[in-house]
Amino acid sequence: MARELNLLGYVCPLPVFETRKELLKMNVGEKLILICDDSDVQYDIPKLANRMSAEIVEIFEKDGVWEITLLAPGE
Repeated sequence: MARELNLLGYVCPLPVFETRKELLKMNVGEKLILICDDSDVQYDIPKLANRMSAEIVEIFEKDGVWEITLLAPGE
């Protein structure tokens, strides 16, 4: 089962900060679904994932709402 992080209405840098905080609390390989309407997440979250060695599973946008699925990194 995936965790869901709803950050609708939040703008940068809060989505990056909150996503990082959530990923740090998760077990290796656990799935996180980020929901956000700040279009910067399409660029910022992959950069965060790269820095943290988390894996981006999917990036999807519909009607200005972004849904990004990540796997929590290993230690």
